[in-house]
Amino acid sequence: MRKLILILTLFSTLLVGCSVIPLAKPTLTTSEMATKVALLLTAMPTATGDQAALPSTDQNLPLSTAMPLPDEIGVLATPTTEGESGLITPTTDETAFAAFLGETSTPEVAPSVTISAATATPPITMPSATPTATIPPTLTPGGTPMPASMITATFTASDPRSLLPVATWTDTMDTGKNWPIGADAFTAIDFQNGYMVLTGLQKDNGWRLAIDKVDNTYIEVTGKFGITCHGMDKWGIMLRSPDLSKADQGYWFNVTCDGKFAFQKWNANPPDKEKAVTNLIAWTSNSNIKPGGNAPNRLGVLAKGNHFTFYINGSQIAEWTDGSYSTGGFGVLVGARETDRLNVYIDEMSYWLNPPM
Repeated sequence: MRKLILILTLFSTLLVGCSVIPLAKPTLTTSEMATKVALLLTAMPTATGDQAALPSTDQNLPLSTAMPLPDEIGVLATPTTEGESGLITPTTDETAFAAFLGETSTPEVAPSVTISAATATPPITMPSATPTATIPPTLTPGGTPMPASMITATFTASDPRSLLPVATWTDTMDTGKNWPIGADAFTAIDFQNGYMVLTGLQKDNGWRLAIDKVDNTYIEVTGKFGITCHGMDKWGIMLRSPDLSKADQGYWFNVTCDGKFAFQKWNANPPDKEKAVTNLIAWTSNSNIKPGGNAPNRLGVLAKGNHFTFYINGSQIAEWTDGSYSTGGFGVLVGARETDRLNVYIDEMSYWLNPPM
């Protein structure tokens, strides 16, 4: 029995001396845990990929296998999205950091820069193989909408608009589908904001004809000069031009900036002893014409056979008989007699075939 007790005593002594049974390691406190995390962050790999050695003060610190307490979980960095480094740059108290460095000035903050697509350099448009040369009109701010009084006008009983049904054809000038667009030696034409903008490029008369031919008809056009016009600058209606491709003949009913009207016959190749332009009704002042720039006027011509009746703003002003041209194309003309690059704004043009007048 005594021999058994001695053997047990020796065996127990050997176990304790050899540390076979490990002692329980102490659990880290909150302060020790924070110190350990800071040391681990300090020992992250360097830029070359080498592992930095732990400080010597860390070599003998006991390791804890205990989970952090619930109130300590919030100090852990939230992982970034997949593909990023997984490290979060800590937020620095700039005031405290400046005090640590011994600085007293307020840290400089870089301005925020916003890159907008509108500031980007636009792509360079390559020219076409065969560019077409055009002369764009110089537009003045005269292309303002017609006054409401013109749109909602109450016509008098003798006004053709009170006597006629719905027009056979009307162009409100929203597009240029009925007209040749571009520039030639005499005029330039464009369509903007519900207007035809007809620009006279020379002192001679210039015109644009629509796509139709008419004979017995009432034609009416509403338009105005731009802001700037002078004296004998003119615009008006061209009608009964027999050859649309040449437009070398026809009649002109036009008004001037200073309030005159005339009815003229045009023939580019006149007979002997006849002028190219013949004044059938010579230039005459009329109080129905609104003179000056940006003043809208409504011109109308009733052409039945060889008889013509003329209207301005709904009032009949004259009549004439001439049988030179019985049918043909119609359009708008401009004469920049005193103003360089004279602009005329046409708001609407209509015609009525075989009108009951």
